[in-house]
Amino acid sequence: MDTTRIPAKSGAAFAVDAGDTFEVVTPEPRQVADLVAFVRGDPSEAFAQSYTRDCNGKLRISTGDALYTTEGNELLTITADDCGVHDILFGPCTGWMLTDRPTGDGRQNEPGGCRENLGLALDAYGLDVPVPDTMNVFQESTVTDQVYFDVRESPAEAGDAVTFRAEQDAVVAVSACSAEGVASGTTLTPIDVVVPDGTTVCVESVHDN
Repeated sequence: MDTTRIPAKSGAAFAVDAGDTFEVVTPEPRQVADLVAFVRGDPSEAFAQSYTRDCNGKLRISTGDALYTTEGNELLTITADDCGVHDILFGPCTGWMLTDRPTGDGRQNEPGGCRENLGLALDAYGLDVPVPDTMNVFQESTVTDQVYFDVRESPAEAGDAVTFRAEQDAVVAVSACSAEGVASGTTLTPIDVVVPDGTTVCVESVHDN
């Protein structure tokens, strides 16, 4: 297996074959990663947050749970999970969100978020598709009083990994979340992806363009 480091506030895209496994790893504590996936050969069929919640009957997924597509098919399965806390309620951070909402201590984020970085990485891979809502790996989100959405500090520890098995040939994109604040803290750090030997990983960042 090969390891590629995704720098802070960057994204990466790669392909996996059905039956392959890959890992998303946080080298430093607390850093959130955003993940999307598409059926290779038919990118109109993509990971769907809503159907993943529906088909699993859960607001939070972990080992043994599948990521479902817009057609209700299993695309990825979580086979191992050190952290056990991930969000499938919250959309990826994006330019307007980062610039319109200050961080917890009143500072402003730089523009260019996970949606933009995932899009750039997918473009570099050769996939020109809209970025759907993501699986926010290592992010803790809760619903309080059955009404309010509450994002909390990520419980991820340094070295925590999530292992996924591809149920279909897929294109996957992962980003190191760009939003400073509650979840990842005010010091943003990289994310590693561990992929099958010889896999080409396209790494991109809006801040490099």
